[in-house]
Amino acid sequence: MIDINLPLDLNDAEASQFLSGIQGNIIKGHGRDFTAHLILKMTGPPQTVKSWIAKFASQRVTSAATARRQTVVWRDVKDKGDPFAMFLLAPDGYRYLGFGGDHLPGPRNDQFTNPSHSQYFLLGMKGQSSVPGRRYNDPPPAEWEPAYQHQIHAMVLLADDDMTRLNQSVRDTTASLAGVFELLTTERGKVLRDVFPRGELDIEHFGFQDGVSQPLMIRQDIDHEIARRGNTHWDPAAPLWLALVEEPGGRGGFGSFMVFRKLEQNVKAFWDALGTLSKQSGIAVEDLGAMAVGRFRDGVPAVPTATIDPTSDPNDFHYDQDPDGAKCPFHAHIRKTNPRGDITRIIEPPPPPEFEKARRIVRRGITYGDRPDLSVRPETGVGLLFICFQSNLDQFVIQQEGSDGNDFIHPGDGVDAVIGQNSAPIAQTWPSGGAVKFTMANMTKMRGGEYFFAPSMSFLKSL
Repeated sequence: MIDINLPLDLNDAEASQFLSGIQGNIIKGHGRDFTAHLILKMTGPPQTVKSWIAKFASQRVTSAATARRQTVVWRDVKDKGDPFAMFLLAPDGYRYLGFGGDHLPGPRNDQFTNPSHSQYFLLGMKGQSSVPGRRYNDPPPAEWEPAYQHQIHAMVLLADDDMTRLNQSVRDTTASLAGVFELLTTERGKVLRDVFPRGELDIEHFGFQDGVSQPLMIRQDIDHEIARRGNTHWDPAAPLWLALVEEPGGRGGFGSFMVFRKLEQNVKAFWDALGTLSKQSGIAVEDLGAMAVGRFRDGVPAVPTATIDPTSDPNDFHYDQDPDGAKCPFHAHIRKTNPRGDITRIIEPPPPPEFEKARRIVRRGITYGDRPDLSVRPETGVGLLFICFQSNLDQFVIQQEGSDGNDFIHPGDGVDAVIGQNSAPIAQTWPSGGAVKFTMANMTKMRGGEYFFAPSMSFLKSL
């Protein structure tokens, strides 16, 4: 039996069967360049909807085992690979199909979990404001894009490296929805890249390398990263339970909670703010960008870092190397969202070391919006289709609250300079402990979203 308290060893005799039971993209990303996210509302009789889901799961949904085989083949032939698909249910979707109470997915519980946050999935993203103690600052649902103001029941995620083939998959899937689902909107994602001295890298719209640091839940991936990047300061390993939680009913299936958020980035405002701050501080814009993000544009951390393989993405660092925020300020995006030791060093009384790493999320987002010329800095229309998987939405909640709040990790640190949303942000100190006060906030705006659950393959096919 696979132990979810550990990373998965692909050499385990039961690994393939275990991977066959869960959807792809959870414990390892699908890796495609293009995506289509079909946001759905159920309209047909519940049994008709169930039959559609079961058929789609049997014919189209990609299990983690199939995704792994596809990756092995792709490495050998380097073609455009195979299409990829997921099916996800929102809480209202479960209820529409007749599942409620103990039949709804529940979070993994541990001694550190805030009990009130167990209600996040049950309430849905629109109901998050009613959770006691809520401290993050999304706009009210009435200000979301119109499609997201509707009741949302499900999402189909399609991905491919072949845009023509993806377009056909979208057409085929959309045609099959008639009489079963209403298509509220289709969000298109496309990997954005830029060229740096060390090669072409995936970036987000502010222009910084993205996806450098991820929790790794497969033993072979962990060993490979450590061999290339080192682990003197940082261990990328994570147990399977970081993302996977057992489904209700005691059937042994595993799924994962998914957060989906459309985040619009004001690229012009971001770089204008850094330019203004540079004039006030005398610090170079590129250095200030690293203080805002926590990494330079090419992914090199603000905290000095070495790699074993110079072609690898540097990630072997810890904030014990920069305890005062002199290199990477406490308001930097990656320090807010992954404090790497700050919590156990600063919070009183200090929680156990495992608390911090248990709050990580597994990011699977992709950029949206066209940028034919990266030198043009748009104010609207581009951003990130943010996706993360976790076994408990508390993992996401803590990160977002910290990003939006002025007082994490210290009182007065200010909001996350990249994604922080706050109607009354205070001035951050650049760098932490320095002399320059400047407010940088609300560069990213949440335009809509929902909480979903990625059910097991057996659940989907049995509907």
